[in-house]
Formats: sequence, structure tokens, C-alpha cells
Amino acid sequence: MSNGGLRRRDFLGSSAATIAATQLPFSYGAWAQGASTLRAGITGYNVINTLDPGKATLIPEFYVIWALYNGLMRLDANSNPTPDLAESVKADGNTLEFKLRTGVKFHDGSEMTSDDVKFTLERLLDDKFASPNKSKVSGLSAIEVPDASTVRLVTKEAFAPLLTFLANARTGTQVLSRKAVSAAGDDFGKKPVGTGAYSLKDWVPGERVSLAAFSGYFGGAPKIATIDMPLIAEESSGVTALLGGQIDLTSTAPFADIPNLEKNASITVLKQAGLNCRFVSLNHRKAPFDDPAFRRACSMAFDRNALVRAVLFGEGVTAHGLIPPSIGYAYGGNNRPLCTYDPAKAKAELAKSKYPNGAEAEILTWGQSWWKRMAEVFVAQCNQTLGTKFTVQVTEANTVFQRHKSGDYQGSIWGWLGLLDADEYLYDIIHSKGWRNFYGYSNPKVDDLLERARRELDQGKRGALYKEAENTMIEDMPVVPLFVSNVHNLMTKKVQGFKQLPYSNWGDQFANMSLS
Repeated sequence: MSNGGLRRRDFLGSSAATIAATQLPFSYGAWAQGASTLRAGITGYNVINTLDPGKATLIPEFYVIWALYNGLMRLDANSNPTPDLAESVKADGNTLEFKLRTGVKFHDGSEMTSDDVKFTLERLLDDKFASPNKSKVSGLSAIEVPDASTVRLVTKEAFAPLLTFLANARTGTQVLSRKAVSAAGDDFGKKPVGTGAYSLKDWVPGERVSLAAFSGYFGGAPKIATIDMPLIAEESSGVTALLGGQIDLTSTAPFADIPNLEKNASITVLKQAGLNCRFVSLNHRKAPFDDPAFRRACSMAFDRNALVRAVLFGEGVTAHGLIPPSIGYAYGGNNRPLCTYDPAKAKAELAKSKYPNGAEAEILTWGQSWWKRMAEVFVAQCNQTLGTKFTVQVTEANTVFQRHKSGDYQGSIWGWLGLLDADEYLYDIIHSKGWRNFYGYSNPKVDDLLERARRELDQGKRGALYKEAENTMIEDMPVVPLFVSNVHNLMTKKVQGFKQLPYSNWGDQFANMSLS
């Protein structure tokens, strides 16, 4: 499930190109034109509540935050953390020591120092501040600043995901100015001050955000003077605006339209497997999903390839685990027999279960889009293969989430989006104390492997631990993996320098872009 209750419209039945430009729900009349302005439409969303990284929860908020701020680290083309505001980083046991770049300026002209880093992290940890991103740094036991350009972070025990969490991503750890936050108080989210390549120029709630190039940016002055970002609620309208020449770049696009858009020589379609996982959540405390043999039977009873075709129009890959292929060091591949469509083996596994004659179950989902279709395909194929009597119950997303948390469900379509470290997939979802383990799964071997992986700083060894944990988990089938959907961007031919990354990046690329 994506952040907050404002999910982008992921499935559209009709071609966006058929929607007339006169039907667009916003006006471009007052927008700046010319080579000095990039018109980058944030598509699929119409709300930005804050530009304070410590308070942000919605994906479109981070789209803008990535352009305004930097973290100690950033993510490279392979989604690996690399120094950003830090010039270098050294790991020694439970301590990470960062040497900061010198001379880095905030948008207000003040110089960034280690005190600003300390302030940023302490603010996230403060219970009174109540940051939704507190857990990303909750393992810290000390923040030391021996001088203006050195920061030492001490953890209670070795914590391998920390470097990723300190990157300029959806973690709230972007470095803030103590002075600017103090001056703005509760209004800082509306008056952001960062070190990023762009500063806030204008913000019309529900309509658009505009950014201006920051000439003092430590990476060099950006080539594009202004970034204008309309909030376009419907992805289809964003495609129409792009094809009509009213915007230059979109943040996403409808799955159904991609095949036709790829044939259009006037635009560029970017896509790759995203950082997400979609699965069927099974409540182990309720029949019939209290039986692992029954769960395994369900996993082999439907065709994941058919699901990708019917739901994503081919825009994705099947999943045989929870870790997406974009996290390469921990990805376990797509060749697990228990996650492969095999009616004969599914029926044999059903015969071993407590419910050899099938069973009734209700599968929760929400909305009328691809989430509903996922449930319908899964239920129909399980019923056909196993003789079960599964039904689909459609409600709204927050109701499904509340029923998950309370344990008031049998099965549900579910997912996790845009995270950057294997720990956030496996620990959060299948550790017995994982905050998203709503279904009661507990396996001491899996818990041990995941705890060891958190403490292992060697990425190769760490990846091996995750693969072993996932292999063990699949035997229990606590959830049924479905697929990983692609991420998409559309742009006109004049846009240069945008590099698509699997975590649906956006504003972090503006500093390197130009318009031909």
C-alpha cells in the first residue's frame, strides 16, 4: 500500500490519449514557458500537506523534498548509498563517522555544520515532534559532533540499514538548518530551507509547486532556472498534457496506456521494475489460512503470469518472494516451485492440509482499480483449481488497513511500496515483531536470520542471510507473493539528463537535467 490514503490511480481502462486537452481539470495559462523552465507534472496526486521531511508521509511530498534537501548520503544508479553532504563515511563496529563537505550553504545563506546534522536527527527522535519516520533512526544511542565537519553516530548494536536510511529518500533524514527551523517554528513545512539544488519559489495548495534554482548549490548551479510542478490528480490527464505539449515530464503513467505510448516517436517512455511487492496477506489465526499446507496449495493454484497480464497489462514481473529484483544483493530469483502455477501439486498439497475438500474464505480489497482485479483473478483461479469457495469483499483502503491491524480478516490483497533496503521488506513483514506482521507469522529461524542480517555490514554476507530467510519463509508461505509492478516516467524529447531509478525518484534528478 502506498503512503497515506492518497494512492495514485494505477489502473485506467481507456487510453489517456483520447481525453481532450480542454477537459483537463487545471489551467496552464499563467505558467512560465521557454527553455529556462521545466514543466514537471506530478501525476496521480492532488495533495501536498508539508515540505518538512520530518513530517512528510505522502509520495508527492517527497517528490518535491528530494529537490529541496540533501541527506548525509544519496542513492546511486543501483540504489546503493553513497556520500552526499558527507564527503566520506567510515564504519567501525557500532559507530559511523561522517566527514562533512565544507562550505555547503543552506538556501538562506548560512553554512551547514555538524550541529545541523545533530539537530536534524535529534528532532526526528523527539517524541514530542512525533515524526512518522522516527523508526529509521531509533537505533541511535549517541550523536557526537567533535568538530564542525565531523559527525559520529553510535548505535546500540551494529545496524546495517542505517546508511540507506540516511540517504535522500523517503526517510525524513534530510539535513535541516537549526536556525531556519527555529525561525519558522510550526510553519517550517510551508517555508522550507534546505541545501538542495532548488529552493521553494511558490506553492498554491492543491494546484502546483514552483522551485527556483539555487545559485549557491554545492554541486554547481543547475542548468534549468525554474521547475513548475502542477498537481494532476488523474494520470490520464497527465499523459494528455504531455502529448499536448503543456508539460515536459510526468511522474507516472497508467499501465494500460504504456504499450501504445511506447509507439509514439515524439515522447520517451522510461520504465523498469520498481521497488515494491504485492502479495496476499493470510491471517494465520483464522481458518483456513491457519494451515501451512493450505497456504502452499493456494500459492500454486493460480498463474502469476496471467495476473501480470490481466492486472498490469504486462507492466511488471511475477514475484516468488517479497524482495524485489531491484534490490539485487538480496533478490532470491523467480524459480521457487512453491510460487509456480502447478494445479496437480496444488491439489496434492491441499490433500495434506486440514481442509482437503477446500474451504470458504473472504479476500478483502479496496476500490475499483487494479487492487480489485488482483483479488478477482486470485480468487477465481483458486476456486477453479482447488474447489474452494473464496469470495471478494471490496471496501475502502483505510477500512482494510484497520481490519488488518485488528486481525479482523481471513485474507487480503496487500503490498508495500518504494522502500530501499531488504530489511524493510522482510523484517517489517515476516519477523515475529515486524510492525507490518498483522497475520501472526512466527518462525524462530527466520527471526534469527533477519536479526543477524541487521548486524551484518558486509553486503554479500547480508544478502545471503536474506535469501536464506526468504527460502525458509516460502516453505511456511505466511503470505502469497504476487508480482512487482514497473515504475514509469514519460517525457518529451527536449528533456535531457533524467535518470529513472526504481524507487520512483523525481526531484533528486533536477540538478542534473537540461532542456534542449
